[in-house]
Amino acid sequence: MEPEDLNSEDFERLARIAHRYYVDRRTQEEIGSEFGLSRPKVQRLLDQARCSGVVDIRIATPPWLSLELESRLREEFQLTDAIVAPRRADPQSQREAVARSAAQFLERRLTDGAVVAVGHGRDTGEMPRFFRPRRRLDCEFVSAMGGSSRVDTPTNPNEICQALAAASGGRSRSLYAPAYVEDADDRERFLQQDAIAQTLGAAARATMALVGIGSVDDGCTMVRSGCLSLAEIARLRDQGAVGDILGNYVDVDGRVIPSPHRNRLIALSIEELQLVETVIAVVSEAEKPLAILGVLRARVVDVLVVDEGNAHALLDRAQQDGRREPIPLDTTFAGRRR
Repeated sequence: MEPEDLNSEDFERLARIAHRYYVDRRTQEEIGSEFGLSRPKVQRLLDQARCSGVVDIRIATPPWLSLELESRLREEFQLTDAIVAPRRADPQSQREAVARSAAQFLERRLTDGAVVAVGHGRDTGEMPRFFRPRRRLDCEFVSAMGGSSRVDTPTNPNEICQALAAASGGRSRSLYAPAYVEDADDRERFLQQDAIAQTLGAAARATMALVGIGSVDDGCTMVRSGCLSLAEIARLRDQGAVGDILGNYVDVDGRVIPSPHRNRLIALSIEELQLVETVIAVVSEAEKPLAILGVLRARVVDVLVVDEGNAHALLDRAQQDGRREPIPLDTTFAGRRR
């Protein structure tokens, strides 16, 4: 069946040019010389061949890839990129699948001279197991948040930085401070220490950030690590919090929750994260669709690495809410993203 809107002469010319290019592997310059055409004209005719149906390109996609789902996430949330890991039966296997995808993305994007600010969490902490760059990289991994001694898995930023640096041959810079201190005065005293101030300053100037997205359930990382009490996380839920990024809590519309505990937090703020060129969020837990949605609407994340279940839940919720513009956190930074 002939493509529509083409006469026989145009059809024949497009078919010959397309055959030279796609089957015979001739260059556009060689085709132009044969047909008496300029290279830009050959390019336009090849474009016409695809648009008219003379050329029908088919891509064999591995069954575990969700390219259409990734495209929908990029469009819906104005992301630079989205990576959807295949669905797995149990939480640990799902976390590993997401971490593997995130590690592979980081391997592709990381270059010499890069500075990567690193957050906390189980998903981020799983990445070093799968992070294996093909060559040694002159890069630095910097803790973007204080840690806690009360977690039994490698979820502290310092540990994650050290493991990523060891895998890449790069360097790590630790932040020797707790994620939360007793009060605002303690926080000020910590921030006045040169080592802490310099590390947070380096994280704020990073070219890339690698972060998790936390939930607000009683079993979340912040509660398990002892950073927040059950009463404090309950108050955050009452205030409308659905999730956090580096301990900064947001509601489902992406607005920061102005809670008192922010004055005790030693980490990059959302406003500082917004100034980092590429922020990569890695998340897998089934209880986190609203947390992810709130953080995405805060316009902090550029690249989302997520599991298939959360990806579908995000798009379903966005469709229910109707398309809307993200609510800016601060007009000072409103033009920063996209």
